[in-house]
Order: sequence, then structure tokens, then C-alpha cells
Amino acid sequence: MASLSSEGSAKDSETLKELLKQRPRIQKKQQAPRINKCNSNPCWNQEDLKKLEKCVSILGTDFDLIQLLFKNRTRKQIMNKYKKSKIQYDRKHKEKFLRIQEALKKEQEVQRQRLGSIDSIDLNIALDIHQLSTKKE
Repeated sequence: MASLSSEGSAKDSETLKELLKQRPRIQKKQQAPRINKCNSNPCWNQEDLKKLEKCVSILGTDFDLIQLLFKNRTRKQIMNKYKKSKIQYDRKHKEKFLRIQEALKKEQEVQRQRLGSIDSIDLNIALDIHQLSTKKE
């Protein structure tokens, strides 16, 4: 094995240091510590939700004013909760509307069938009356 001289290793380490200085620094991504969402942002309880609903019904979507009434919430937290609640409300009522609409269609179909059978009965009665009147003559 060949031994390295101290002179050669010093030159190599200096060139290595120069190369390291010239290259751009790459920083590692730092991961934020995982925090339970309810600890960092207190969870919304029923009282807060009712309060938010009442505020929105009175003040509209002026989240700056609403934020003044919620001391432990930011404007963004209030706005996000409102949007999420609105989406859930809309989805729930859309499903309800579709179920009602489907039930009405079924009821209309039943009514059409009943009317169709009534029309045929009326037609039969009319034919019977006509036949009876023609026989008497």
C-alpha cells in the first residue's frame, strides 16, 4: 500500500474546502413538530358554533367584526369554520331536497296511473251507457 504524504493530503484538503465553499448550500427541510390540532386551535364546541351562527345571521360575513367577539379565535379560523359549516349545510339540504324531489316524482307517477285507470273506467261507463241507450231505441 502506498502511504500518503502529509504534503499531498494538505493540498487535497485545501482543494476540498475550496470546492465546498463554491457549491451552493442545500438546506435540509425541517419538519415542524406534530401538534394535535385541538391543542393549537381549540376545538369548536356547540356554544361557539351557535354563537358563530348568530353572529353570521346578524353581521353577515364581516369576519373582522365577528373576530372581535371571539377572543380566542383568529379571523382565518372563523372564516374557515364558516366555510366548512356552509359546505356541510348545503350538502345536507341538497340531499334532503333531492329526496323530496324524488318522492314527488313517485307520487306524480302514482297519480298518473290512477288517473289513467279512472279514464279507462269512465270510458267503459260511457260505452255502457251508450249501449244501453241504443238498445232502448
